Amino acid sequence: MTTRLRRAGLAALAAVCAVLGAPLTGQPAAAAELAARLRVDIDQLVPRVVEATTQAVTITGQITNSGDRRVDKIEVRLQRGDVLDTEAGLRAALSDPQRTDALTRPAISSAFQPVAGSLDRGQSVPFTITVPVNADKGALKLDKRGVYPVVLNFNGVPDYGRAERVGALSTLLPVLAVPGGGPAVPPAQPTQLSVLWPLIDERPRRVQTPTDGSRTVFADDGLSASLSSGRLFTLVDSVRTAAAENASALRSLCFVVDPDLLDTVTEMAGGYLVRAADGSVFQGAGAQTAQLWLDRVKELTRGQCVIALPYADVDLAALTRANTGALVNIALTETASVETTLGTKPLTSTVWPDGGTLDERTLSVLAAGGRTTVISDAAKVKDPQGEVPYTLGQNLRTIPFDQLVASSLAPKAQVDDAGVKTSSIQNGLATLVFRGGFQSTPGQSVLVAPPRRWSATPAELTVFLQTMWSLESQGFVRPLGLDGLVSGPDRGTASGLEYSATDSAAEVPAPVTAQIAAVDAVQRDLVENVLFEDDTRQVDPKDLIKPMRYALVRSGSSAWRAEPDLARRAAGAVNDQVTALLSQVSVTDPGRPLSLASKDSPLPVFITNGLPVTVRAKINVGSTPGLKPEEAVVVRIPAKAGIPRYLPAEVTRSGRFTVTIWLTTDSGTLLGKSSRLELNSTSYGSITIAVTGTAAGVLVLLVGLRLFRRIRAAGRARAAAESDL
Repeated sequence: MTTRLRRAGLAALAAVCAVLGAPLTGQPAAAAELAARLRVDIDQLVPRVVEATTQAVTITGQITNSGDRRVDKIEVRLQRGDVLDTEAGLRAALSDPQRTDALTRPAISSAFQPVAGSLDRGQSVPFTITVPVNADKGALKLDKRGVYPVVLNFNGVPDYGRAERVGALSTLLPVLAVPGGGPAVPPAQPTQLSVLWPLIDERPRRVQTPTDGSRTVFADDGLSASLSSGRLFTLVDSVRTAAAENASALRSLCFVVDPDLLDTVTEMAGGYLVRAADGSVFQGAGAQTAQLWLDRVKELTRGQCVIALPYADVDLAALTRANTGALVNIALTETASVETTLGTKPLTSTVWPDGGTLDERTLSVLAAGGRTTVISDAAKVKDPQGEVPYTLGQNLRTIPFDQLVASSLAPKAQVDDAGVKTSSIQNGLATLVFRGGFQSTPGQSVLVAPPRRWSATPAELTVFLQTMWSLESQGFVRPLGLDGLVSGPDRGTASGLEYSATDSAAEVPAPVTAQIAAVDAVQRDLVENVLFEDDTRQVDPKDLIKPMRYALVRSGSSAWRAEPDLARRAAGAVNDQVTALLSQVSVTDPGRPLSLASKDSPLPVFITNGLPVTVRAKINVGSTPGLKPEEAVVVRIPAKAGIPRYLPAEVTRSGRFTVTIWLTTDSGTLLGKSSRLELNSTSYGSITIAVTGTAAGVLVLLVGLRLFRRIRAAGRARAAAESDL
């Protein structure tokens, strides 16, 4: 009886907690179920920053039934927790939003408002909720400056269930000035602000870049969609629109551009092909879109701060670890092409590595190439002293980006284990307001590094830019000249950058970089020892190999960090291209048996070269009983030509046998396919002659011995007859 009462009491308590929007402590299974009810998407949150004149907070969006059953009696309310006025509190709210007091202990909340009577599986419905900020009843009571954790909480009754929280969205709401009070007073020395604006594709697109004038082949046509109305279009268009409204809008931005993306878009504008799933190719449809986007980027970046990434945004640490220094050098020096394409000189030797840090070996490589600035995660800088930039060593310095703002902008999982979704843009704005409005210290600088491949919506990017410039117009922040920091003197020191086992594990996988290193060795061997310019063609071998060199660099892109299978496929595709190139130099199969008339008859071989350069190759003859070839012969085959060669060999037996002949480089790389020669030998080799001579000698000896015996026997018979007489 007592057990039944206890169970009934717990069930009642769970129901009450569900109605209140608070999870019952000690019920992890129930929390896990919440993730499968509703998905919450916000269209607008007004205002994004609460000021003295703010009267209410309005949120509009839509909910979608993402669960496995119908949900009835859906209602919503907005609830807030205690103000966060420390960086530690903000970090805790960002790292684990379901543990904020706005969700677990909603001291302040509005009344529930009805949203939908019923919502079937997969169905969506819009919602709007407006909550006053200062009123006697149902208000958020934002009575202090700071950042508040707020939760948009949805309750409902799932089919076959009872009332519970069926969805939630957690975010941070900054209050720059208390509503109804006086305006916020900016600091005497505003925070200096700069924002990196990344123009980086999701992944490298080109799978084949020919040198014969034919069009480039792309792996897919996704870049066309991104440039026309997708992510890359949004990143450019949102800034263009904002700049048209505010002439000073670009002062705090520094564009981060991938040279490979610019090269790819340039080739798209000239016409390109797309490879289908079945291997066939078709005409790409994005040529005009590519040219329009490229023109807009040129206009937008003219005279502005620009950072050129290493080519294809390569994983510098992974390639350095694989001893592919030549590829790293290509990636770093190709940044000059950004100036050629955009007409704007990028910041000199400035690197923004994926993950915000680099290992000691890679840092040494960068320093050896000249004075280099690394834009790093502030949390990875060891023992910083003074102000930025920090000296890391000779020719090496770092400018850290703000880790708090970066982590708040980083995309989170769609819904966490408790069914709570977060808004990364709003959280980023809150931390930005916190830095500029509440934590401003003399000389403080904030460098904002958003996600590398930022996928925020147009509305979110517009709100981000508007809020940033609003803070600037009110005097809370002022533009930070990142280009001035890069070109100026160091003002502080640091002992290095932390590079943990987690950072190492995030690199492009070692099996992939090993494959890249192997192909790199072959490509370098071809340029240095195998391919030579032909006087009749005047084609530089480096130009012939160059597209494959850059394709190999692309196969080491940091875009493949989370895609090991695609990374292996990219490296394998480059290896296939090298193999296809080398297949144009081969031994021609005569197609019929060849006859050798004597023991030292040479083996006739015909070699063809379909490349526009001279090729140095080694002719190899397989081990075959009855044939003793001399050492491998090295030949030079003219461009687009064929040459005969006669290989010295000694035939040791007569008859019919097969010989395999193939071409390699001096280092052993196979050129083309092997050839199998069918040989007929009618000559006697030295062994055969020796055996025959020996046999003839024995035969003569035996015949002589027999004659000797006969003569001797006849002599004895004659002597016996004479003695009888």
